Amino acid sequence: MLRGTNTIERISAASEILSSLANKNTICIAASHDIELTYILEGIYDNYHFQESVAEDGINSDYILYKDRSYTRNAIKLLKYIGYSEKIVDRATKRVDMFIKTGKWK
Repeated sequence: MLRGTNTIERISAASEILSSLANKNTICIAASHDIELTYILEGIYDNYHFQESVAEDGINSDYILYKDRSYTRNAIKLLKYIGYSEKIVDRATKRVDMFIKTGKWK
């Protein structure tokens, strides 16, 4: 939904669209990588996720649907798996860690 737009407007618009769908007599199943939606729509939608691991031999999943939002991330691990340099992977990891700690991008 809203692929290609900026993060703030995508999350805002998606949350309103999904809220609107929940107020109709519908069954709605939505998938998103925006963890913010799981908080905005808490109490309106139930959260489920898959679990995976990224290893040297590839991406592995048990394809079991787990209750609750996902608390893991894998994009930077995927960068390493597909051959990006350690420097890029390390700097990206540090940038994420700093954002999680401060709530600001540096």
